Amino acid sequence: MLVFALSSAGERALGFAVAAAVALAAWLLLLAVLALASRPDLPQAAAATSDFGGKESPAVAGFLANRWEVGHEAVPATLLDLAARKVIAIDQVAPERFVCRVRSSAPTGGLADYERQVLDHVRALATAGVVPCEALTTGPEADSKGWWDRFRKAVVADARRQGLSRSRWSKGATIALGVVATAPAILAATAFVLAPTDKANTSSSKDDNPVAGALGLGFVAWTGLMALPFSLRAERDTKAGRAAAARWLGLRDYLHEDEAFDEAPPAAVAIWDRYLAYGAAMGVAAGAVRALPLGAESDTEAWSSYGGRWHVVRVRYPSKWPPGYGSHPLKVAAKGLFVLAVFGTFLRTLAGPLATAIGDFIDKRPPDDQRTVALIVTAIAGLILAVLAVVVIRSAVMALAGLSDLFAKRTVEGLVIRLRGGYVAVDDGASTKVRAWRVEPARMGAAARGAVVRVTVTPRLGFVRHVERSA
Repeated sequence: MLVFALSSAGERALGFAVAAAVALAAWLLLLAVLALASRPDLPQAAAATSDFGGKESPAVAGFLANRWEVGHEAVPATLLDLAARKVIAIDQVAPERFVCRVRSSAPTGGLADYERQVLDHVRALATAGVVPCEALTTGPEADSKGWWDRFRKAVVADARRQGLSRSRWSKGATIALGVVATAPAILAATAFVLAPTDKANTSSSKDDNPVAGALGLGFVAWTGLMALPFSLRAERDTKAGRAAAARWLGLRDYLHEDEAFDEAPPAAVAIWDRYLAYGAAMGVAAGAVRALPLGAESDTEAWSSYGGRWHVVRVRYPSKWPPGYGSHPLKVAAKGLFVLAVFGTFLRTLAGPLATAIGDFIDKRPPDDQRTVALIVTAIAGLILAVLAVVVIRSAVMALAGLSDLFAKRTVEGLVIRLRGGYVAVDDGASTKVRAWRVEPARMGAAARGAVVRVTVTPRLGFVRHVERSA
């Protein structure tokens, strides 16, 4: 058994480290609570009506109807709105072929930044003022992403300017997170500064001015913590935004009742006027949107007509969780049981000695030249226990998922909407969000883009047993 002990300085450092861990857990809990409380939710739609929901542009109306997120359909919706306002024209030149024509004499004053961005894009692509609609893509993936980010930010800025949206993190929430984050940051920095060092062999600036060192390290740690909520920045509702969203949802329901509307082509803007633009922004004018491929095709958003009506489907591609996703249940169960047996034995064998060693480090004092070693061994012992516990839990999940999926299966029939890197996503018409399945090449044969297939898959691991085309 390992027998080291900590000096009084080492004991204080370990105490501060434990306190920092507790404070960090409290801060993460506060972050989770605030994140859940600030999620926007759609209001109840107003009665279905042909009246416009307000003066908001189609892009902003779609933003409100999409739970305060800018969907990619907002770009073609903006183009359709420019056509409805006679800034450009969209003409049909052949079946399923359309051209976009820039009106040289059209007034362009009063356009929002994102509307002007779309107009400038059309102008840059046009030859003699005309560009085929199929050529309206925004370039390679990297360029398209930058173009889309500018568009999205401009739409959000317009919604904020009108009081329809606000930052997910209010000043109060930001202050609360900042104040609470001070505790784990300062405690962790203090633990580092107080950690004993072998002064005979090394020197550290933290010994020269420990207070300044703790404050400096604490500020760095605090900045790192506060970067987390800002990386989750999003928009949320306001009172005015919810009222506007309810009105626009009423128009969406009205347009959705017309079976011919969602198949109307872009040139039908001459008939439907701005209704087609608003319908496109709110996901009920698929025919017009599909013919206007502005931007790179999204891996995570797809249009689907399965079930009789066009709609947007959001696609997720699981990779690390659940562990073993897409693999044969027997393989996952065997691997999980093997790893569980091996690492469970390690954990059962080492847990007692490691825990005892940590206790001994705290209770006894080592010679001065062993203080650093004692602290390092304490940290390594705790790390070993944590890693073993994580591996055991993960392997147990794998074993349970594999065993429960050995004889379980379900059949899903739907439209193949995405094929990406060994994944296939199928819209069954029951949900606007689907989880793509990882399919072995030997079973991918019938899974062609746009085909209606019947897939036999396990419920938890998503292992595809069989794929066949539906009659």
